Formats: sequence, C-alpha cells, structure tokens
Amino acid sequence: MRRFFLIAGALAVLMIVPQTTVWAQITSPKQPPKSTSSVPTMGDTTKQSIRYGQEFSGGSGLQGGRTIYARPFVKAPKTIVGGYIDFTYSKCDKGSREGKARDCDDPGSFDQERLVPFFYSQITDRLSMAAEIEFEHGGTNNNQSDGDVKVEFATMDYRFNDAVNLRAGIILSPMGRFNLIHDSPLNDLPLRPMVSRAILPSTLAESGIGFFGTFYPTALSKIDYELYIVNGFAGSGGSNAGFISEGSGMRSARGSQQKDINENKAILARVSFSPMLGIEVAGSVHHGKWDREDRHDLTLMAIDGALQRGPFEITGEAAWADIETPCGDVQCVVIAEAGTETFQSAFDDATRRRIVLAEDTQRVIPAGMFGYYVQLNYHFMPEGLTRAMPSYFGQNSTFTGILRYGRSDTNTDSDLNPNDEERLTLGLNFRPVEDSVIKFAYTWNTKGVNNPAGTESPDGWQFNMSSYF
Repeated sequence: MRRFFLIAGALAVLMIVPQTTVWAQITSPKQPPKSTSSVPTMGDTTKQSIRYGQEFSGGSGLQGGRTIYARPFVKAPKTIVGGYIDFTYSKCDKGSREGKARDCDDPGSFDQERLVPFFYSQITDRLSMAAEIEFEHGGTNNNQSDGDVKVEFATMDYRFNDAVNLRAGIILSPMGRFNLIHDSPLNDLPLRPMVSRAILPSTLAESGIGFFGTFYPTALSKIDYELYIVNGFAGSGGSNAGFISEGSGMRSARGSQQKDINENKAILARVSFSPMLGIEVAGSVHHGKWDREDRHDLTLMAIDGALQRGPFEITGEAAWADIETPCGDVQCVVIAEAGTETFQSAFDDATRRRIVLAEDTQRVIPAGMFGYYVQLNYHFMPEGLTRAMPSYFGQNSTFTGILRYGRSDTNTDSDLNPNDEERLTLGLNFRPVEDSVIKFAYTWNTKGVNNPAGTESPDGWQFNMSSYF
C-alpha cells in the first residue's frame, strides 16, 4: 500500500511540472528579440514617418544626417530616366567673305553636340511631370568653357480628360512642327532647317501656363491644340534681354525664363488637324510685346504639315515674323553712340545705304522675316541585306534617303542683308532600330541670296550618330 502511494505521487509530480512550465512561458513577459542594430540603413525612412508640412519643421521631427533621405521617391521610386545623345562631324568650305553658313563650321570639327537626360514621373493618376536637361558641347566646364547646360523644358501636367489638360512650367513652345520634334534621333538629317534656327529659334522654350488637349470629330480624325500664356520675347537689349536683328534673326531675342521684361504676356497657340492616319496640317501663332517699354508688337505665324504614303514622306514648314520696330512698320537702323542708341528709319535700301555710310551702324531691326523648308523622305530596306546579314540588318532596320530645300530671309524689306540663306541638302541614313540613327549628308549653301555685293557658297558635308537611351 505504501509502495502504491509513492508511485502515484511520483506520477502526479511528473504531470504537474510540464504544465507549470508551459503556464510560466505563457504568463511571463516576452523577452524582446535580439537585434544587431536599430539604426536605419542609408535611404531607409521606415523607422520614423515624416508628415510633410507638420513634422518637418525641426526638432524631433528630423532624422539627423538621414533627413536627406526623407523623400517620397526614396520610399517609392516612380521616376523614369531616359534621354538621347548625339555626335557630329561637320566640314564646310569657307565662302568668299568671313561669314559662314549657319551651323556649318570651317574647318571640320568633331562635336559631342548634345547629351540630354529626360525625366518623367506619374505622380498620381492625374498629375505628372516631365523635364529635360541639355548638356551641349561638353557642358560649361569643358576644356574651353564654350559649352552650355540648360533646362530644355520642365512642366507639370494635371489631366482632367482628353480634351482639357493643365500645363505649367518651362514649356516647349509649339511654334511650328520642328520645335516639337527637334530631338536628334527623331530627325533624318544632321542639321536643323534654317527657318527653325533664325525665325522660329529652335529650341524655343518659355515659362508659362495654359491648356492642351485632343478632340476626335470622327473615328478616323483628330484635332490637337495647345494654348498658353508665356513671358514672350525680349528683343530690346539690356539685362535679361537680347536683340532682334537681321544678323541673328529671332534667336538672340528668346525671353528670360525667370523674368518678363515688360510684364506684358504673350499668347502662344497651335492647332493641328489630322483627317486620317498619315496626314496632318497645323497652324501656330505667337503674339506679344517684345520691347522693354511695352510699345511694340511682335507676331510670329507658322504653318506646317506632313504627308506619309507607303515608303514616301513629305514634311514642310513656313514661318513669318511681323515686327513693329521703333521706326514704325519699316526696317530700323540702330545707331550706338556714347552708350546710347538712336533709331533711324530705312524705308528702302537707298535710305538704308545712306544712313550706313553716314553713321556707325551697329545693327538693323527688320520689320519682317520669312522662311520655309520642304523635305522629302524615302524609306527602304533591301531584302538581300536582311537575308545575308540579319545580325546587322534586322526586321526593324531601315535606310532613308532625304532631300531638303529651305530658305531663310531675316529682313524681307532689304536686298542688302548678307544673312539671307538658302540650302539644298542631300542625305542618307541608316536606322538599326527606330530609336537610333547614323546619318550622312551634303549641303549646298548660298548666303546673301539677294545681296548685290555678292554671295558666298560654303558647301560641305556632315556625319552624325544619335540615339535614345
């Protein structure tokens, strides 16, 4: 009997001990897990949530040295980065006078022309941003400091629907066709049309705000529009302003993206109509005051179009500048003396010649400008090359033959302007894929087309490689 009670007691102890141990594990405080470090890694902002505008003003809301990483794009990256690059070799024979054809250098030179990073972010379903930063000729700190760095455009868009969208920022001006598609990989020739350099000065970008959108009148057709209010041109000289002149056209008069010299905003608009795929016609207008005194009107107008049928493609653009000069509606001779400028009317070239001979003339403000270009493309790809060398000539590869003719007259009232130009270009390029191109071209240039003192013909050839990335 005594032995029985000893065995029963031993079994009871064995049953109670495990249960007590388990209960102790359940009821006792849980020990924190061991951690090697509680310091956030570089770029990690999950340890402390920042509410912008509420806790980011200082004190305990900051994260010390890690505050620089407290950005929404670090937590949730959403920006796309791309861009394009191009390289050019150009050689043009020197003409009879000191001047050269626009964009055609002598002697031949290699030029790392552009490196353009592109940024795009879809911030919300309705809000997006896009920007380009252009590094030209190696940037401002290249070996000779003759390059450039600038924001090509930077805009924020808020989408309401297809027909109405809000845009603000540094806007790529929709003046003509070429300014909107000026990227090197999009174009088939190394040099830009002269009208798009002197009269519609590509690349033209202006600070402003406005709307853009698309309508669909029928199942096959569409209408695109852009309408903006911008700072406008600055052609009266002085701080933050350039000049309108027959020498540089409108190029040196592009306005500041920071300040409006006269606080008189310009209106900028473009409307294009495509009745069916492969056909488009468009008209553009830019109107505002160009001088610091807010007195003189400037109106730029352009028409452009494109037609594609099979392997053939024809594009063109024409532009006019109507300038109210300090002398009225005639060309105006600017005479600089003792740090001041005076203006004398030149109703015709005889009056202009008499003023030039009598005074130290610095420049001429024209009352009108006109230019245009027409370009014919033929796309082809020999099947024999694709079969023989498919690794070089793939299904997406193509050759293009190009013929372009254009003229640029930066003073339509004068035959004495030595800057009038015409150019005929013959080119051939190869695209291994649609986004990359190798270009060859030869240009025949005539400068001072109407000048009775004579013309010059700095002809030459160009090579270019460009690609999106």
